[in-house]
Amino acid sequence: MSRRIARLAVVLGAGFVVLLVQLTNVGYLSAESLRQHDFNRRAATAALDQARGAITSADGETIAPAIDSDAVGTRRLRTYPHGPLYSHVAGYLARRAGAGGLERSYDAELSGRAADIALRDVADLFADSDRVGDLGLTVHHGVQLTVRAALGDRDGAVVVVHPQTGAIVALWSRPSFDPNIVDDLMPDGPALSAGLPVARAYQRSYVLAADEASGASGATLLQRAGAQPAATGIDLPGEPDAIAQFDGVTLTPLQLALAAAAVANDGIRMRPSVVHQISARAPGTGTEDAAASADVVQEIATSSIGRLFEPDEAASLLRGMASAATQVPVRLVLTDGIEVSAAIAGGAAGSVDDLNRPAGRWAVLLAPADAPTVAVAVLIEGDAALDVGDPRGSGTLATMIAATAAEAALALRAVSTPVDDSP
Repeated sequence: MSRRIARLAVVLGAGFVVLLVQLTNVGYLSAESLRQHDFNRRAATAALDQARGAITSADGETIAPAIDSDAVGTRRLRTYPHGPLYSHVAGYLARRAGAGGLERSYDAELSGRAADIALRDVADLFADSDRVGDLGLTVHHGVQLTVRAALGDRDGAVVVVHPQTGAIVALWSRPSFDPNIVDDLMPDGPALSAGLPVARAYQRSYVLAADEASGASGATLLQRAGAQPAATGIDLPGEPDAIAQFDGVTLTPLQLALAAAAVANDGIRMRPSVVHQISARAPGTGTEDAAASADVVQEIATSSIGRLFEPDEAASLLRGMASAATQVPVRLVLTDGIEVSAAIAGGAAGSVDDLNRPAGRWAVLLAPADAPTVAVAVLIEGDAALDVGDPRGSGTLATMIAATAAEAALALRAVSTPVDDSP
């Protein structure tokens, strides 16, 4: 009998140990990943009944107005003035669909639960209300509007990035959706996110091949980028951890943009980010008064995700891409009349989801060619009606869209403005 009791005690003890380990895992180690899981919408539902910080573009445009504490109720509180323009960046906050985009990845900051913001509440014991966090983005509203107009009614993506910092200046994916009515777009059942278009810019991969007009530069760019297909680490949810490889080089438009940006940054790829800074503010001050009342708690630091090219190889690629641009030719003209040279590469893009779909086109562009401060990647999905598969050298529609995006980024001073490099 005593032996049976001893065995039972051992079994019960082991069970308690397993239970303790699991509770620790759920409560602490895996808490954040569980909270961010696509099927977990409790946090987003709770956030609808709380004050929430604003999301603002780099040039001061309100992308998502703050939710004041005295406006809390059961109606839809979060509004998005620009509709589909930022649905794959700011995301959405809804009762059925939960949260997406920055609303999801920066939920703790926007709601004021992040440690840096919460500590300021503890320090200010006489505050009338808890603080919330405002997000200041690297995305420039003027450039975002330009790339959407340039891509037009074609499905695909445009990514504009600052090579030396990884700051995302524009990130547009089509098709998009209206985050103001996201609950109405969702299907019934648990897989709610299936009802929304994925972000072509960083969530969908394409099989890419360089055309002859790009010379060896385009092929080398793809080959080296395809050898390191890991996730970029962008501060948006839903980026695949690994890209499935097919016959050819398979990349997302964001990975393609970062590879081109590395050519302009001595071969180093920077980690991409759409958030520039986080500020703490007492609810009720309003977005218009945020600058006066906000207390910056974090400036997002730049960091490298590794070397893609050796410096001399990057310099050689840049010269080759600049040569390809002179053959088209491609030159940018800013609003003050300054002409800026460019460096380009391009080719065909195939769909990994539908191998029978007509070929699309991709293009990358760096400007100015001698010392690039802007990198653009454009991906146009295949569509027989639009005939985007016709190469026409590197002077494709995708290249022209990339040139328009780079012109906007430079002219609007979303990135460093070059000096006149025209002859």
